[in-house]
Amino acid sequence: MTLAHLGYGAAIVLLAACLVVVVCLVLVRYVADNRERRRLEVRMPVWRDVMMLSTGEPDEVGDAFERLLAARPSERTAVEDDAFGLVPKLRGTARQRLRQVLRTWGAVEEAIRLTRSRSSVRRCRGLYRLGVLAEEVGRDHVLACLDDRDFSVRRTAMLALGAFPEPVVVDALLHRAAREPRLRADFLSSVDRIGAPAVPVLRRGLTQSLAATPGGDRRGFLAAEALGLVGAVTAVSSLEAALEQSSIELKIACIHALGQLGASSSVVALAGPLGHPDPEVRRVAADSLGLIGGSWAVPALATVLHDDNVEVARAAANALHRCGPGGRDVLASSTAPVAREVSALAALGSVL
Repeated sequence: MTLAHLGYGAAIVLLAACLVVVVCLVLVRYVADNRERRRLEVRMPVWRDVMMLSTGEPDEVGDAFERLLAARPSERTAVEDDAFGLVPKLRGTARQRLRQVLRTWGAVEEAIRLTRSRSSVRRCRGLYRLGVLAEEVGRDHVLACLDDRDFSVRRTAMLALGAFPEPVVVDALLHRAAREPRLRADFLSSVDRIGAPAVPVLRRGLTQSLAATPGGDRRGFLAAEALGLVGAVTAVSSLEAALEQSSIELKIACIHALGQLGASSSVVALAGPLGHPDPEVRRVAADSLGLIGGSWAVPALATVLHDDNVEVARAAANALHRCGPGGRDVLASSTAPVAREVSALAALGSVL
């Protein structure tokens, strides 16, 4: 056999292999398209019933609810993922009905099973679904995943726990976020969802932080941040007391929280940090006094218009501008460069 014959044979083999690959790809695409087409055919009537729960008339809602409860496994599979994505967007009875449908379909048990999977992706899916369903039986499974070996699972558990407004949950969130700084934003997001039920635990966390460590620790810092975020006006006294003995990081968090809460009684407590050696403390104090506003804050802010740090002085000038006519009068009569700057920018803005 000559070399030419070998070449022809190799070309024929390669051509045949290419044809086989092309045929296989076409078959795979054909099968996938058929499967997707069948899924959509099954999905359409069931998804129509799902949407009817939030948009239909009372009699239509009742009929759709009954049909969904009696859905076949294939119909459930076709809409389950989309239904979980829809639940957080609904409100009131529509959300409760859809949650009830998913629970009847066995979604709670399946989600718990997923949290035990070896795959981190499946564990995250199970945690997300438990958070959406907000079923009490799933709470402890989500709490346990705060110590998971995978960061994405711990983060998903942190976010899912926002659906469980209970003291034990808030305490676990606070401790986990204090141990792992990367979870700070997720902690604040969950506490914001929990709202008022988190306040007693956060106040206790702030107090315990100051008692355990001179100047407080990260747990106190997170608690102070969260108290301002959830509008915990009842915690104003705790935050003001923490200003006296906290570290710079915790002091800044408390000052920022007091500004968010906006209690007029905090003006006196926030005037003191305007004389702190650290410029960031002075700047945050000036910003917070501007958030509170009112004539009582004007004398304190006027004292730092000539601060050595230009950012502190600029923050004081902006705060005075927010304090109403009294603050703007101080800016107009001041010789501080930042006072003229803020007044000129305000005038330019009014013209535009």
